[in-house]
Amino acid sequence: MPTYPENPNHLENTASSRTPTDPPHPARPQTVLLTGATGVLGTALLPYLRLRHHKVIALAHRRPPPARSEVLAGDITRPQLGLDIASYRHLCARTDAVVHAAGMVAFGSGRDSMHTVNVEGAGRVARFAADAGVPLIHVSTAYVARYREILAAGGNRAERAGNSPADYVASKMAGEEAVAAAGGSVTVVRPSIIIGDSVTGEIAEPQGLHTFAQQVLRNRLPFVPSDPASYVDFVPQDVVARAIVSLLDGGAHTAEYWLSGGAHALTCDRLVQVIVEAAAEAGIAVRPLRVLAPDVVERLVRPAFFDVVPEWAQTRLDRLLDMSSVLFNEEPLPSSLADLPGLEAAAETQANEDAWRASVRRLITDRLGARASA
Repeated sequence: MPTYPENPNHLENTASSRTPTDPPHPARPQTVLLTGATGVLGTALLPYLRLRHHKVIALAHRRPPPARSEVLAGDITRPQLGLDIASYRHLCARTDAVVHAAGMVAFGSGRDSMHTVNVEGAGRVARFAADAGVPLIHVSTAYVARYREILAAGGNRAERAGNSPADYVASKMAGEEAVAAAGGSVTVVRPSIIIGDSVTGEIAEPQGLHTFAQQVLRNRLPFVPSDPASYVDFVPQDVVARAIVSLLDGGAHTAEYWLSGGAHALTCDRLVQVIVEAAAEAGIAVRPLRVLAPDVVERLVRPAFFDVVPEWAQTRLDRLLDMSSVLFNEEPLPSSLADLPGLEAAAETQANEDAWRASVRRLITDRLGARASA
């Protein structure tokens, strides 16, 4: 077991019905090898790449991407990306840039599986970019900045709950090291939790923060394990896509960018308030939620009640506490959004709140069968 030290014409079947808008396309469109094209970020990124007239080659392992693209069957966990040597060399010759958005995010996937995809896979993609002599944009996670805190907060809960956010973050840290070891020009982008489109709220697959919101909307949380003033950092999928395309068009070079709300992230208290407000718009009654610090839960709630609650309830609480170690941050994450041309407004607190409200409204429509009024 490994050990560790993160569209102009509306393309059919995309995750968003909103037509992306951005500055004019670059003078020289590029051929971009994209991994993870079927994931949340890849699905959001495809229309923006096509808008800028880039040719996309989607390296697909299990299923084709949801938009028109050239698809190449491959596997980032195998040598030469699962290609024969002739195909590998041909791909090297065709490619102008690589965007590595593939990764394993599910905490319950297991440390070995995460290492195979997030570390070994990242290293193989980076070696391809080095072999091709082209720049690589590698997608990591902003939570590498909080690895020690997440590890410390987990305690023995990960064993009880069967998952570990710390293992995920550690695999992304090791993935960054593997990418650096391959050499070449590498731009590392570190988004925080990705939510839906900033306007429509649409997303290919709900993420951890959506799960939290859904539990609140269904009145399934006994409390929120957090300080009310803690930060909840997220970034809309279209903001991440625009940032990546901007870096690609600008001639990606060795650098690091934190795609997060930073000091402008919502507080836990405001995040929950927006959920309640959106629920009221849709006629959904959400009971008041108490906010309890995680250490209070461990010191007082667990000893007092865990001997008399069923095992499934204990597991649910463990998972909630484990998720809280990632969702809620005492200190703001680093952020580079305000430094990226065209994304300055996305870094503002009001923009974050509006985007979160759009995601909650979309969640209510898609998952609860109700519709929040705009």
